[in-house]
Amino acid sequence: MTASPNDPLIPAIADEMADLADRLCRLACILANDPAVLTPHFDELQSIDLMVQTQRALVDLLRQPGPAPARIARIPVEALAMRIEERLDARQEQAA
Repeated sequence: MTASPNDPLIPAIADEMADLADRLCRLACILANDPAVLTPHFDELQSIDLMVQTQRALVDLLRQPGPAPARIARIPVEALAMRIEERLDARQEQAA
């Protein structure tokens, strides 16, 4: 089943995703402020930061009105925008 743009589930999911991103961000900040954690796990902490950015970009994407291409163009994480665009194209090709 595909959700419609007016589906009330979409904003509820976006809100939940935003809460999860905030919690993950707080955890990353706590861990990054501990030199015993930061030094050996710097790359992993950067990965958590990218997860938070991705999560927030997806939240914004769900909350924005308008056609998909315009919404995708506003995604600040370029790699994410490219992946979503590729997945959207693939789904449209399958539907055709």
